[in-house]
Amino acid sequence: MNFYKDISCAIFDLDGTLVESISAWREVDINFMKRRNLPIPDDFYDRVSTLNFSQAADYVTAECGVTDPKEVVMNEWLEELRYDYANVIKMVAGAKEFITKLHENGVRIALATASRPELFKPCLERHGVLDLFDVFVTTDEVKRKKGFPDVYLLAAEKAGVEPTTCAVFEDIYLGCVGAKAADMYTVGVLEEHSRDDWEKMQEICDLIIEDYTKLV
Repeated sequence: MNFYKDISCAIFDLDGTLVESISAWREVDINFMKRRNLPIPDDFYDRVSTLNFSQAADYVTAECGVTDPKEVVMNEWLEELRYDYANVIKMVAGAKEFITKLHENGVRIALATASRPELFKPCLERHGVLDLFDVFVTTDEVKRKKGFPDVYLLAAEKAGVEPTTCAVFEDIYLGCVGAKAADMYTVGVLEEHSRDDWEKMQEICDLIIEDYTKLV
């Protein structure tokens, strides 16, 4: 696969795929539950990894013993994360150079994420790549979460391209499942926090990478 010639659109997940933000999320989750003297369920991270803010807030209030109103939960998460996204979180090695080269070769670039614009836009702007993106899509805009093709198909539609001409970059197994269901070339990014799923990702993905340095 020559990404600069063989695809019309590259669709990227954000957290863990383009930026090293998973540790920040883990710290927020730990502190959030600790303030309420609540344990973190064993399957907590597997459950929330495919959810958007609203769905994750529904989950913690319905199943984790959190009694705060949903809006309070989401606002607390956002306030804790804003600074890190705007000032601290780094891009995955080679990601900026890879996106830049895709753009220079006329490949359309889309973001398909469960994150919020108030987090990802300052982060991408700080790294100098925000203006290289043609399309931004969040899972708030589709009915089904990652694990299904909806968000990737919407990204292709907004980019004005056929799904079969797209490549998706994802760091979680269910994201890769959704991308394959959309009939898109799927690249699994081996992010440390998803190590337990690496074997399954290697089985389903068309390509596996640790970072983008070898693609530049």
